[in-house]
Amino acid sequence: MMSPVLRSTLAATLLAALPALADPAPAPSAPPVPTPPATLQAVQAALADLQRGIDPGLPLAQQFEHLAAARPSPQTADKLRAAFGTDRLYAIERRPPAAGRQAWRATLFPLKYTSPQGTGVDWSEGLLDMAVEPDGKTVRGHGSIERVAVEDAATRMHWRGIVFDSRQQRGYAGLWFGSVDAQIAAAQFQDRKDGVGMDMNALRLSARMTEKPKTVDIAYDARIGSVAVAGEQVDDIRFALRVTGIDKKAMAELKALQERQQARQETLAALTPQQQLAVLKPLLRSFGQAAMARGTAIEVDQIGASYHGVRAAIKGRIALQGATPADLDDAGRLLKKLVGRFEVRVPMALVSEIAGTIATRQVAAQAAQRGGSADPQAAAQLRQNITDLMVGKLVGPGFARLENDMLVSTLEWKTGVLTANGKPVQLPKPDQDTAAVPGAVAPGRGNFLQARLVDGSCTLPGFPDEVTRADRALRQRIEFTIGVDGRVKDAQVTQPSGFPDYDRAMLQAQGQCTYIPALRDGKPIELRSARETVRSAGTGGTGH
Repeated sequence: MMSPVLRSTLAATLLAALPALADPAPAPSAPPVPTPPATLQAVQAALADLQRGIDPGLPLAQQFEHLAAARPSPQTADKLRAAFGTDRLYAIERRPPAAGRQAWRATLFPLKYTSPQGTGVDWSEGLLDMAVEPDGKTVRGHGSIERVAVEDAATRMHWRGIVFDSRQQRGYAGLWFGSVDAQIAAAQFQDRKDGVGMDMNALRLSARMTEKPKTVDIAYDARIGSVAVAGEQVDDIRFALRVTGIDKKAMAELKALQERQQARQETLAALTPQQQLAVLKPLLRSFGQAAMARGTAIEVDQIGASYHGVRAAIKGRIALQGATPADLDDAGRLLKKLVGRFEVRVPMALVSEIAGTIATRQVAAQAAQRGGSADPQAAAQLRQNITDLMVGKLVGPGFARLENDMLVSTLEWKTGVLTANGKPVQLPKPDQDTAAVPGAVAPGRGNFLQARLVDGSCTLPGFPDEVTRADRALRQRIEFTIGVDGRVKDAQVTQPSGFPDYDRAMLQAQGQCTYIPALRDGKPIELRSARETVRSAGTGGTGH
């Protein structure tokens, strides 16, 4: 297997560019393209030549010597010249030894390419210095590339100031153990259609793979100094986790599978889903059985971020408990054997900051519609209302508790049930709230926040006297639109209660209600919603 140092530098940059090198997909009505674009074929051929130049049975120094002397095959050279005007994307040369270490330098040549369709790549020269220790099993590497830019019809991506250091040692069954530390000064992503972008600064990634007598531990620690999107910024983002107790034999089986695939010059991506499952099923079973025997676990040391100087954090653990080999044949049954426990800590100041951002945008939107200026007092009051609402939804039912101005909750997943602070949490169903309302905006997933009633903004009338005296049943439904300013409009009774005066009173009261508007991608949107009032006979109640 190729040294991770060499593979990660020469291959990763090329692989990252593949989406841009590929021409845009044809329209759905067009016939499928039988072969990949010439640019993509050229890069794939260059990577295949690189892989074929590695003989895992040879000492590391000899492997590097072979790579330094290797040249593209005639077929690959033709593809590279046709696509990029050059038959070499990189070169490897021997360097003078130092401190008993044999040394080589790999150079990724600068390239700027734009396809006829406007997609392309632009990278500066990349350097990777590699040294083999006197033991013949350890490789040190230091790499850098100042700029990598990728552009396609939809997106522009740009990375700047990439530097990494690595120390890898060959161990059990040819597996590589050691560390990789990488830094990226800045990364920018922009949607070319709407101009929305994301700027990231001071990215750091550390990865450690540690060999133990029978197991392997893997640790990742990713940090981002800041992420800015749509005028908002999140700072000091950290994602640190460890996977402990991975069976070494299972890792070796994975390595052997990769080598068999490479020997046949095929990848899993080229197989159908059914073929992939057939190839991976024995390996997945082996990993599963080993995880049960070794007590493999995922330790989340920290997931955290800061907003306006206030930090929230999560830590926890996921593992299998009480699983048997028979559970591996039933994904649903195996899921119930997963046990997870996480502690979530969110400062009240952070809740207030988020509420303030929402309130400021909402009041500004209302003022823009009126043609006036935003009222700071209205924004402050709405901020407090939203804060109270958010905290009330968590603390009131017992899903979280307050400890020294900190919202704290213990999330647990056990036997297929999620609890927060010991209270069962019913997982929401997609589109549950608005699917039945004609003309409703579908919430979608991931970037939608449902509208919420501001407590105390309206008072509903009590049930009609005839209903309460006779203790009768009642059902009524009102449909309405919640505007971007949180106000109700276009309200109508779609299921009358049978008491016209009550229907009119409810309709008038509903019109006085104020909502925190629904948000999509952080922006207020109109939402069609509904309120159903139901009273069962025999309840004895007089109001809502």
